[in-house]
Amino acid sequence: MIAWAFYDVSSSTWAALLPSLFGVYFVQGLASGRADATALWGIVAALSFGIAGVLAPFVGAFVDTRGRWLGPLAAATALCSLATVALALAGPAAMALTTALFVAAQVGYTLAASLYDSLVRRVADASKIGRVSAFGWASGLCGGIVAILAAIAIVRVAPAEAQVARLDEVFLLAGLLYAALAVPALLGLRGLARESRKGEPPVAPARGAGTTVWNTLRHWRHHREPFRFLAGYYFINDALVTLVVFVAIILRERFGLTVEGLLWLALLYHAIAAPATLAFGLGADRWGPRRTTFAMVAILAAAVVLLALGTARTTPVAVVALLGLVYGSIQAVSRSWLSQLATPGKAAELFGFNAAAGRLSAALGPLAFSAVATATGSDSAAILSLLAFLAVGVAILSTLPARGSIAAPPALLGRSAPHQN
Repeated sequence: MIAWAFYDVSSSTWAALLPSLFGVYFVQGLASGRADATALWGIVAALSFGIAGVLAPFVGAFVDTRGRWLGPLAAATALCSLATVALALAGPAAMALTTALFVAAQVGYTLAASLYDSLVRRVADASKIGRVSAFGWASGLCGGIVAILAAIAIVRVAPAEAQVARLDEVFLLAGLLYAALAVPALLGLRGLARESRKGEPPVAPARGAGTTVWNTLRHWRHHREPFRFLAGYYFINDALVTLVVFVAIILRERFGLTVEGLLWLALLYHAIAAPATLAFGLGADRWGPRRTTFAMVAILAAAVVLLALGTARTTPVAVVALLGLVYGSIQAVSRSWLSQLATPGKAAELFGFNAAAGRLSAALGPLAFSAVATATGSDSAAILSLLAFLAVGVAILSTLPARGSIAAPPALLGRSAPHQN
């Protein structure tokens, strides 16, 4: 469990810096001076999320079929970290190359995250899966805090107008930290046993991934509850990811925040999110993931309204504080909820579908946001449109049982046992 959580620490050094700050780097660096810079950023974000969403179920099915997850997880981690280092070295002069490298990094991160998430049912006892999932998120947030503090040290030496240009150094730091911290985590996870696929015949490896994904879709009624969960989470995640893609740009343009100011807000978010994620994880074990998720969505809706309508100087702090309470918590509780609903032997594939639902919705979210903003001429209207997605998501999730069922996870093998991967 410690090694599993430590991987979250490594990946969070990337997640704390790239997803939101690259938008600022793109709009005010790579595409500086273009009237359509924000719209272009929405297209880039949609492309990266869409590619990852299409690939994730097939990678998950391959892992379930072959029973070997360490190689794909390491490969996805390497893709993300190496592409991030490369985009930092390419710099703002090579717009097309830097953008393509960001897309590759986002794809690698998403695939790695879906595989990592699927392992939670193997390291956690069924009665404690909510708190273990939250422990992973909270541990990761601590890694994010370290990365943000280092990033602040990099940008604060530059004047406010030159801080965007220092972001390539921040991205280089993120890529190197992710790679360096992932190595011990992956080594610690080598002894994790593969999950049993009782009652299912083996599938030919050459075509196993595609066949498995097709069979799962064709027989979706056999996995009715997991797919209903994915449909509901699709809409909630749409709001979550759209906020990440645009919040830094909105706060910078509306309130005149510097890059250093955005990083301090990110630090506030992480400081609040770490204990909040643990608390909501315990709440999910006690009151069930459905009730806990609905409470968190209500807080998220309040953050959306405040971001859309708030004008006070304290609005950025209040918005980030509310997001800190629930952004990571919703994803941690959702991870534990899906793991309870997942069919044994299908965890990696279903978490791949989870990544697909999340990333395909993430691909549509920025596009929908840009469309509403263009049609109305108002960012506030575009932000408020996210409330509709939250309402639909809650309506779908309300049809699920308050608690799922889960088979007992395999134990970690002893160090003397042969590695499965």
